[in-house]
Amino acid sequence: MFTEMDGIYGDLKAFIARANEELRRARRYATFVSLIAIDLSHIDDEGEIENFSGFDEFMLSMQKLVRNSIRETDLLSASGNKGIYILLIETPGEGAQALSQRLQSSLRYFICNNIRSPIKWRAPMKSYSFPQSIAGQPDLQSLLGELE
Repeated sequence: MFTEMDGIYGDLKAFIARANEELRRARRYATFVSLIAIDLSHIDDEGEIENFSGFDEFMLSMQKLVRNSIRETDLLSASGNKGIYILLIETPGEGAQALSQRLQSSLRYFICNNIRSPIKWRAPMKSYSFPQSIAGQPDLQSLLGELE
């Protein structure tokens, strides 16, 4: 079930503004904030989707699955570029990695049941955290800039 906050932050601009606010707060109070980006851009052929009338309905169901897997305080948004974003407030990078691993299996099962082609049975995820960052990946601030 979507929360009232999901309705507000479903708009990617509102989500980015809140993520930037949480990042400033994390810097000021020396706390953590993480973000998980799920890329579904490889699912481009609506003819591949089963059990749904189209990609929008498929994405809505996937967002519900993700919402049921995260805390009420975590924020969820989706973008027109077929991405799902989860803002994990006061969560270190290790917590984001643990959630990514748990989500990976449930999303894969969901996708396998609803997409015809095994080539598309994946949900690539990347984690971004403050104050940590992974070598070779943009930091959280850079990612937010790219999303804008």
